[in-house]
Amino acid sequence: MSTESAQPLSRLELVYTPLGDYLRGVDPVEDAVLSFAEIEALIGRPLPDQARVKPYWWESIPRQPQSRAWLRVDRRAEADLSAETVTFVWEVFVRNNPIERIQRIRSDWLGYARTSLAHPPRSTDDPHVELGWWEPHQVYVLHLPQFAQFKVGLTRVGSKRIAAVGGSAAVVVDRMTLANRWAALVIEHHVLDLAWDAWQRPDRFAFGDRGETERWSDWLVPPPLSAILGSLAEDVRLPGWHLSIFRSET
Repeated sequence: MSTESAQPLSRLELVYTPLGDYLRGVDPVEDAVLSFAEIEALIGRPLPDQARVKPYWWESIPRQPQSRAWLRVDRRAEADLSAETVTFVWEVFVRNNPIERIQRIRSDWLGYARTSLAHPPRSTDDPHVELGWWEPHQVYVLHLPQFAQFKVGLTRVGSKRIAAVGGSAAVVVDRMTLANRWAALVIEHHVLDLAWDAWQRPDRFAFGDRGETERWSDWLVPPPLSAILGSLAEDVRLPGWHLSIFRSET
């Protein structure tokens, strides 16, 4: 059986933990067939109305808290709504997130950021202006001692993103304010580019909302952000590097 996640369970996922505990005790060579009533008895509460009328509720996708209860114990759910039964079939869930794919995505983002900086918007009607992406952003580096990791990220100045991502145990190692999101993204990319040798694959059930693909083992200490900035002379000369455009107030 695959390794359990070290990430804390969400409140909603904890509701369905007794179902996962039951499935963990079933022999992998056997399908586990449970009625809705039996599942309700396990979790100690009624299933939501959607479970009886929406097949999607039983889809085995990790962004749903109920799904993670059986995915974590390597089961896939096949629901029969008319019979009000669910068959849990043995199947190991694997997320397709090889490092090469993530590096390719990051490289595409860098190219798009540089294009945006080379051709900044001419008016506040630009959709990226409306999203606030041309407003000042911070690049930050966190140390996450509970996971023995560093993390790089970016956020709009004034947001609560750093606290939401790192939690109370995180330590802000470094941070730098840039004129816009695109400049911040260039800095972020180059920090991560130096850390690939220590990169750690995210938990297979990670949502991605806490920047799980931007983390690496803390044996590799990142350089100061000021040193990264100092190595980017060509980027700093792009027309949009120092440009901030604020959304118009309506």
